[in-house]
Parts: sequence; C-alpha cells; structure tokens
Amino acid sequence: MSCSSPFPLLPRANCNESAGQPLVVQADRYNRRRAAIIIAAITSTRAHEHFPCKLPVSKDSLEGREAGLKIDSVVDCQTLATVPRDEIVRRLGRFPPELMRQIDHALGDALG
Repeated sequence: MSCSSPFPLLPRANCNESAGQPLVVQADRYNRRRAAIIIAAITSTRAHEHFPCKLPVSKDSLEGREAGLKIDSVVDCQTLATVPRDEIVRRLGRFPPELMRQIDHALGDALG
C-alpha cells in the first residue's frame, strides 16, 4: 500500500508526485494493533536501481497503475522508517501480491 504521507528524511527534491510517498511494508496483522507503522521509501532516484534491495516500478506498468504512481519510481527497501499510525493519511494505491512478494525478497536482502 502506498500512502499520502511524505517519507521522513527524504530530500524534498525526491518527494514530487508519487515518489517520496511511503510503502507500508509491515504485515497487515500488525497494522491494526500497533501505534506505529513500518514503511519503505518510494523514490524517483534511479541510481543503483539494479541492487537487489531496490525494485523499479514503471508508472505505466500494471503494478504502477494499481499503486497510483505518477512517475517511474523505485521502492527502496534500504530506506525504512517507523512512523506513528496517525501520520498515514490515506491509501493512494496498492501493489499486487506478486510485486509485494518481490518487495519481501528485496527487504530480506536489505535486512540480511
């Protein structure tokens, strides 16, 4: 899920359009019970997009359209943050299950 709260600590230059919005990567079962949510950055910075901890997503792809991306973006699983639940304002879109499995793999690479 991508949400309409800007990702903390990202330079404003990277926070245009859909890039700079976070992706909730915490398991759904914890989202309902915890006061804090774990998020990954969605950025327009394409440097190192070939790293296994980063996942490029084209705005024109099925996944990009379902997530509501307005520009080509990269899910950066090395850039994680925990934010209070009330900072998550609304859902902008949702990545399909297959892409979320790839993101899980990228998180595994980033976290070891």
